Parts: sequence; structure tokens; C-alpha cells
Amino acid sequence: MKKDLILAISTCPNDTFIFSPMILNFIEHPYNFKTLLDDVEVLNNLAIAGIPDIVKVSYGVLPKIIDKYTVLKSGGALSFGYGPVVVSKNYYNINELYGKKIAVPGFNTTAFNIFKRFYGDNFDFIQLRFDKIIPAILDDNVDAGLLIHEGRFVYKNYGLNLLSDLGEEWDKKYSAPIPLGAIVVRREILDMANNINNIIKNSILYSKNNMQLVYPFIKKYAQELDDEVLEKHISAFVNENSFDMSKYIDVIVDFLGVSEKDFV
Repeated sequence: MKKDLILAISTCPNDTFIFSPMILNFIEHPYNFKTLLDDVEVLNNLAIAGIPDIVKVSYGVLPKIIDKYTVLKSGGALSFGYGPVVVSKNYYNINELYGKKIAVPGFNTTAFNIFKRFYGDNFDFIQLRFDKIIPAILDDNVDAGLLIHEGRFVYKNYGLNLLSDLGEEWDKKYSAPIPLGAIVVRREILDMANNINNIIKNSILYSKNNMQLVYPFIKKYAQELDDEVLEKHISAFVNENSFDMSKYIDVIVDFLGVSEKDFV
């Protein structure tokens, strides 16, 4: 009999690409994944509450949950040059935004933490679900927005100005991939971690070799349905670090102040 595990991932294409073979039982594994798909800030809060067994979280929330979870070395999102972007309809420079309203996709997200690292917190931050940020900018409800997921690829289609590409800024400063999302496992089931790492690796390989079978699942949850956007999103965030991000643990430890022992 398969063991039940609660798996919580975001609806973004890189997550559904990585995990759909596991969820849909396209690959063999000894678990019955009871799956939740939602916005990453919702997942961050679920992790703070300690609810899912395995959950995709923002690296920015890690210090708040590290007593309950350990970071898996597989399945996360570390990307060179592709990170959150700051955009606006009426402004062209970050310095013009001081004291003004900036929509962010969650106060626990890596995007928000990195923004503050580069630009401080002298702004009026408004927390919105990631897919509500572009509409809020267009409706002049906020002065600028911090975009993640598909939004960072399509903002030009809405006539928005790029004020900062945090992925590029991070790369220039650290010469390392920007640590966006981690897959964490509850410490109570740490004995399963190595097996789960291997299952995730097999799941990625299956998707790479059978894109036509997993694509309907990816498209079902995507915010942007354009094939080119989906492919660009997946290629940006599913890479060698999705299999094993071990060589960049030191960067994450330095960024967040956690320990190398918190990774498995």
C-alpha cells in the first residue's frame, strides 16, 4: 500500500513540468501524492504552519520554516539571469519610486527579499497575488510592481517599462544563479528525503523526454497559454540545478543565514 504524502507546489510551468510525472503516476514511486497547487505565497504560509509533507517555497521564507523543514537538493529553482523584474507604467527609474506604491507577490517571497537587499524598504509595499500585479499597474492602483513567474516574460506586451531585472543584478553581484524557489520536506520524514530526491530527478527526466504527455497538465495551470512563453519559462527555471543544486548551497547559506546541514 502506498504511503500518503501531501505535496504542495505552485501553478507555475517549471513546477508542473517537474512534478507532473510524479503526480500523474507516469513514473513508479511508493507514494500517493495528495497534491495542492496554489500561489507560492500561499505555499509559504502553509509551510510556516507546517502542513504539507513536501512543499515548494520561496527561499526567502526559509529562515521562518527551517525548524520544521529540510531543503531537498532536487526540484528547486535557481536560474542564471532570469529573476523577478520591477516594472511600471509611468516611471522609468527605481529612484522615482521612493515612497510610492509597489505591488509585491508576497512578503515572504524571495523576490521581495532580494528587492529589499538591492533597494531598501523606503517604499509603500502592497501585497498582491502574482497574477494580479500587472492589472493593478495598468489600472493605476499601484505605481510599480515586482513580477515573478510568467509575468516577468510578458510585461512588454502590456507596454510596461523595465526598471530593474533582479536576476541580472544578482548575477552581476554574486556570479551565481539567483535562488528563487526550494523544495522542502518535513523533518519528521527526513528518512525519505534521498528517495524523494531521486523520484524528483526521474520525474524531470520523464518530462524532458515526454513533453507531449505532460504538456496538457502544465497548460491547465499556466497563467499565460502562449507556447513560446511556456517554453521560455521552463527552460529558464528547469536546469542542471533542478537536479542537484549542491554547488550553490554556500551562496544560499550566505544569503539567508541558514546552515549547510539544512540541505539534504
